[in-house]
Amino acid sequence: MHLHKLIYQFKVLVDKKTFTSAAEALCISQPTLTQNIQRLESALEVSLLVREGKTLSLTVYGEHLYQHGCLLDRNYRQAMLDLDTLKRNHRHTLVLECGHAWSHGVLFSLMQDYMQTYPEVRITIKNSNSVLGQQHLLRGECDLALGAIPTAQAQISSVHYLPVFSTRFMLFCAEEHPLTDALSITTDQLNQHNWVVLKHESEEGGTDDPLLCTIAPERVRFEVYSVSTAITLAKQNRCLLALPLQLEQEALSRGLVALDIAEAFTTFQTGIMYIDDVLKYPHKKAFIDTLISSRDRF
Repeated sequence: MHLHKLIYQFKVLVDKKTFTSAAEALCISQPTLTQNIQRLESALEVSLLVREGKTLSLTVYGEHLYQHGCLLDRNYRQAMLDLDTLKRNHRHTLVLECGHAWSHGVLFSLMQDYMQTYPEVRITIKNSNSVLGQQHLLRGECDLALGAIPTAQAQISSVHYLPVFSTRFMLFCAEEHPLTDALSITTDQLNQHNWVVLKHESEEGGTDDPLLCTIAPERVRFEVYSVSTAITLAKQNRCLLALPLQLEQEALSRGLVALDIAEAFTTFQTGIMYIDDVLKYPHKKAFIDTLISSRDRF
């Protein structure tokens, strides 16, 4: 069996986390998958997995092979998409995954300018955090991930990171909230009130976004995925809401007020993440250039 096929099965196993789930996804038996992974390790003369009961973890060789497996899968997907484009004459696409700090007027204004130059491009925008964005870049599921730049320890060698602007969280509530007129509010005071928590469409990869403070689970009254919905719920239900600095004007214009917080919350870098393949497409590279050249507008 060709190694590239075994590497793909290894990638699926890592994605699914168990031999049973991976075998079902691959439409093969679990013993066959087990034998194929053993063949792969034998052919490469390295150990890829550490098996502890039902739990699987990757060796350093397994981590590197998984990244390359993602790239192989991405190239395969891109080849199929390119052929489909040639056959059906589809329009060019640009798939973005955005964190909430990007969900404001500047980005959309830049998109208007970009679309005038590239009217044939269809843009798809997904809600995502940086951990998922990096994974989806490697899998070929998005072209650009816009979000919080991970720490150096959490960065992936095949992903490029370009900071665009700095941001931090701010706290908001309705005018009628008990904390509205309080000065230098502490974390203890915050945990005495209910919250609206703004999440991403999928948290399967965990959250990577810099946290405002630890929120007691019993104080989370709403979990929502839309900035607009979060603001409405905070206003109507007297809940606290944390939003990036770039969304301040939207929150204030819709009737929320900013709170005076005693703690100094960490400022973090927000920017663009992509891999080399995206630069092969002029309309995708042009969007990166558009964001970089417009840093002063954020």
